[in-house]
Amino acid sequence: METNLALFGVSALSGMTGAILAQIVAAINNYFTDNRKHNFEVNNQFQNRKIEIGENFYYMNGEMMAVIRKNIEFWKNFNTSRGEASLESLKTEVKQFTAHLDKLNAENWKYNLITLYFNVSFTPNEIQAVNAQSRKLHLNILDLTGRLKNAVPEEKEAILGKYAMAVFDMCNHYEAVYAKLEQDKNVIRNELLKDYGV
Repeated sequence: METNLALFGVSALSGMTGAILAQIVAAINNYFTDNRKHNFEVNNQFQNRKIEIGENFYYMNGEMMAVIRKNIEFWKNFNTSRGEASLESLKTEVKQFTAHLDKLNAENWKYNLITLYFNVSFTPNEIQAVNAQSRKLHLNILDLTGRLKNAVPEEKEAILGKYAMAVFDMCNHYEAVYAKLEQDKNVIRNELLKDYGV
């Protein structure tokens, strides 16, 4: 009887131990399965967001590059002898492109998130500094234009020389900005193509 009781006790203990071990194994399995699912979902969300931000940045850079190209054309044409009507047409075109870009920038907060997902060389802070430099160069040209209109004939040649240099500086500035935007656009393009497996 004692042997049966001991056997019964060992068997009950074995059964309980087996049940506890089965629950521990199931809990560990569930933990790792849930963790794997969570990591997959987080990585999937990150990848989708990265693609959305990258595509947005690619589009915005293309629009900015078009505006910059128009500005370069404007300033290069402005420096040559042109009639008032053709200059006014160029000014209107540049204003329309700039207004379009301003509207896009106002509606597009995603552009500023690019450095969270990609290693671009042209950060939003650098873009603000470049915009400040653009304004400074543009104001210098406007000041020289005003001085030219009011200058006596003896002063005009010296002011024209300064004006030509100011336009040259403005065009070089825009060319450098364009090149940097194009470089970042290519970085985004290559990264997105790699993410798509192309």
